Amino acid sequence: MGQPQEKSRIEFKSKVRATLFNRAGGKCSVPRCKNPTVGPFEDNEGAVNLGVACHIYSAAEDGPRGRGGKSDEFIGSDANGLWCCPSHASLIDKQKGKDYPANVLFAWKALAEARIRKQITDAPSPLGWVDSIEFVEFDGIRTPPKVSLSRNTLFFGPNCSGKTSLMEAAASVSDSRHGERFSGRIYHGRPAKYKALIKYSTVDTLSKTIEIQICGENLVRQEGATPCLLPPGDLEIIFCSERETRYKPHEDHVDFLMRYLNIDKSALFALTKVGGGNLLPGEIVFTQAIDIEYDDDDEEIEKKRYKIDDSPFMELRFKQAHGEYWVGLDNLSTSEHARLLLDLAITKAKETCKQKLTLLLIDGLLFNLDQRNFEVILNVLTESDFQTALSLPPYREADVLDRGAGEVSLKKFAYLEAWRLAILKRSEP
Repeated sequence: MGQPQEKSRIEFKSKVRATLFNRAGGKCSVPRCKNPTVGPFEDNEGAVNLGVACHIYSAAEDGPRGRGGKSDEFIGSDANGLWCCPSHASLIDKQKGKDYPANVLFAWKALAEARIRKQITDAPSPLGWVDSIEFVEFDGIRTPPKVSLSRNTLFFGPNCSGKTSLMEAAASVSDSRHGERFSGRIYHGRPAKYKALIKYSTVDTLSKTIEIQICGENLVRQEGATPCLLPPGDLEIIFCSERETRYKPHEDHVDFLMRYLNIDKSALFALTKVGGGNLLPGEIVFTQAIDIEYDDDDEEIEKKRYKIDDSPFMELRFKQAHGEYWVGLDNLSTSEHARLLLDLAITKAKETCKQKLTLLLIDGLLFNLDQRNFEVILNVLTESDFQTALSLPPYREADVLDRGAGEVSLKKFAYLEAWRLAILKRSEP
């Protein structure tokens, strides 16, 4: 019986290696990597090129990341190639490439090439990469939480593992109120101290770190030794938290959504003209709310609603695509309410990422979505042009997690292929 034939490989076409080298400016395409790929021989004249032209979708049918349904022409072209240093060329293919899905490598390729384009033409670009969020100081915790981010990341871990804390610290980069939960805490009779680092890359900066320091009532953003009086102009972190969906007594729907989305009224009206997105398609309008009361003869009386400051209470009304009736935001089902709020945040992220690096964080809003809607939102986020991280809802763990062989990993479903699981452990005091 003959030996089984090796599955066919599609090698790069001629000159692809040189093209990838040139498009990346001879530099490794992995964000924040400073490893050279070319340099002089030690004892001889001339130069040595150590870089590697890596396939994103695999040259072999059973290789890392597979073929992705792409044509042979695409697999062998420079569009499917990534220029890397030897270390990262080896790393991205480890464990069948599961930690480096294709959408991550394509994002890195685009960022690397945008950097070179900026150097040549000074063309601005919003591309970038948020690499990690970590606490380096967290009073009361022996090993502070930290996480490395992929293009799309699912946070998984028990209560008190730091999932929400990491998101809130990162969100404080763009909006300091998200760090208020840490404010005013006391540890051993003194104000508790917290320090978190958000590391990222942009077209203009290979490696940048924003430090969030919280002590007592004070929150300070800092880059190196320089305090940042304002949020950085090259990074936007959007945080969708269940906590932020609780109304405040003075708010109408306009006030609530401006706070939830951290935008002004003009931006809110512009976003809502788009209507519901892929999660809950439909139309949105704002109108003064009407309360129905009854007189002594049980006749309906319509009364305009006002806020506690006597200004009109503006209500969001929504009509689903192909629907007949307008429904107030407060009268939507719990699932519809969550999907509409997520749609608005996603619309904001889509607009923001046209101007600067954008990371969307989602915590708690997905707990009431069924499996079908959860799958839909993961697919929508996978197709978006911004980075995303979300906490895995406990009720969806059985649907997406494989706990075999004592390890936890994502199940082999198509809608999970682009996601990476970040496992956090319970923080020990």
